[in-house]
Amino acid sequence: MFFWAVNSIFILFAVFNIDDPDWFIWIPTYLLVVAITAAYRKKKVSKKIVNILLLYLLSVFVISFFGFIEFLDNSSDIMLSMKEPKREAVGALIAMAWVFWTSRQ
Repeated sequence: MFFWAVNSIFILFAVFNIDDPDWFIWIPTYLLVVAITAAYRKKKVSKKIVNILLLYLLSVFVISFFGFIEFLDNSSDIMLSMKEPKREAVGALIAMAWVFWTSRQ
């Protein structure tokens, strides 16, 4: 139950990014997290695929956190004293933690 609840949150993250200027990065990223964790749980994908996803999420985190993605989304949207690229980086970090946690079970 917990597994599907958390994956539902990532589906919501994808839906919230539909109107974002950099939607083409975040929607597939969050949906990949859901798809690969579900497939790994059902033993449909190997640990290698999960590790590739973790590497991808790490690169997305770095690109977002250090502002390399701001040229796509230079809005001055500030929430919780963080600009949007930093919040998106936190989303990638949460996704990495979830994929790591589910792959260790």
